[in-house]
Amino acid sequence: LLFQRPRSSTVVCASASCSLHELSGADFFALLESDPVHARALSDMCRKRMFHKAVKSYLLSQNSGLGGVVELVKAFRDVDKDNSGSLSLSEVRDLMLHMGNNSAIPEKDLRELLESLDLDEDGIVSLNDILEMSKAFK
Repeated sequence: LLFQRPRSSTVVCASASCSLHELSGADFFALLESDPVHARALSDMCRKRMFHKAVKSYLLSQNSGLGGVVELVKAFRDVDKDNSGSLSLSEVRDLMLHMGNNSAIPEKDLRELLESLDLDEDGIVSLNDILEMSKAFK
């Protein structure tokens, strides 16, 4: 799911001593295969970014703001259909559908997304997890 979609990124050097190099797709995959720790970190980052985009899309569809605390709390409560205080696999799947083109997200990828969103590793994705995760995107 994460690496099977076309991607485009812009990178800007933050210092005069920085140099950028283009990496081919084959070299990128070889790098991921050779370094599982960094591959996992990159996958988690991509999953969180996709989730963040889905939340923004949901908020726009609800004519809400784009992700302040009040809007995130509202989105979380709207998505938490069973009012359990945590997000289930099906609730996250429903939210991800707001991004479009994600109707066939494999369950394995959704489970990995839930795991990466559970920042405090207590086995559930709570509102606090979502608020903490959202700080990375500001």
